[in-house]
Amino acid sequence: MKAALLACSVLLAAAGAARAQSVMVKGMVAHPGAMDMTALSALKQTSFSGSFDSMSGKQTHRWTGPLLLDVLNQAAITDAPGKRTHIRHAILAEGSDGYAAAIAIGEIEPKGAGKPVIVALTQDGKPMKAPRLIVPGDASLTRCVHDLAVLEVR
Repeated sequence: MKAALLACSVLLAAAGAARAQSVMVKGMVAHPGAMDMTALSALKQTSFSGSFDSMSGKQTHRWTGPLLLDVLNQAAITDAPGKRTHIRHAILAEGSDGYAAAIAIGEIEPKGAGKPVIVALTQDGKPMKAPRLIVPGDASLTRCVHDLAVLEVR
């Protein structure tokens, strides 16, 4: 069993090295397209420290990157006509492995919950190979998306 897990880890690490280091922003935005690590690094950076339980025990890390809202503001979310249609948006964040999580726009906007969801570029001060979505306050960080590849505004 340990040998199989080690082999799987090696394959995942090799696949991770080949992954693109950009996030495609699409959906209901005026400026869809890919944001690479340089573009993401140019945005104001925010840090979050958190602990969570994992299969290998309790982990504590510090992540730094731009706020998800700032990334979406670069792409300019578009709204349908009508009263307060902006609040209807949801963001589907998808990793390169297909894992996905949804964030309601009201969770991250200052007029809503104002949760500081970040697109992390570093972990514990070290650059990551690919961005990671970090959702503070979630139990066991279940909506964190490794190797973030797509942000789709719906």
